[in-house]
Amino acid sequence: MIYRIILLVYLMSIVFFTTIQDYKIFFLIFPVLILISIITKPKLIKKAIFSVLPFNLVISVSYSAVSIIKNQFYIDYLILINLRVLSITLLTFLFFSNFNIFKMFNFSRSLTFILVLSYSQINIFKKYYEDFRLAFKSRTIAPPSKKDIYNFISSVLLYFANKSINGSKEITQAMKSRGFFIDQ
Repeated sequence: MIYRIILLVYLMSIVFFTTIQDYKIFFLIFPVLILISIITKPKLIKKAIFSVLPFNLVISVSYSAVSIIKNQFYIDYLILINLRVLSITLLTFLFFSNFNIFKMFNFSRSLTFILVLSYSQINIFKKYYEDFRLAFKSRTIAPPSKKDIYNFISSVLLYFANKSINGSKEITQAMKSRGFFIDQ
């Protein structure tokens, strides 16, 4: 029961963060999230910043360019969007690093099954990626050229795309056999 309450508080926090329209409130919320992160898992701050940096950079530059052209640039809005995304990301990382997600969704067998399937796929792909990375590293004596790196990346991406397609077909068949899709 406590896990359901924690999940509900997390979801309500996300909704609350998305409804805030004043960036000054985030100047109060974000330090609290950083403090919680420092106490529990300090590495999450760096992880959150680096994971949202590409998104925030593209959005910020695009917004700035378009709004300057239209003579409607609002720095408050730009700060709000960046702080909102960073706060939601850090809150999500804190949530998933401190609580067992499987216990959060144990009220539904279907959700738990889907979560287990997703989690196992993520772990398999992480292991494959690490194996590919180590194999590439062990097979190159000199620093690899850009062509070698591009060939490696394209091969790995092609492998993952094929593996995803085949895996999704197998998962769909497994879910159909367990009654997840009721076709009439």
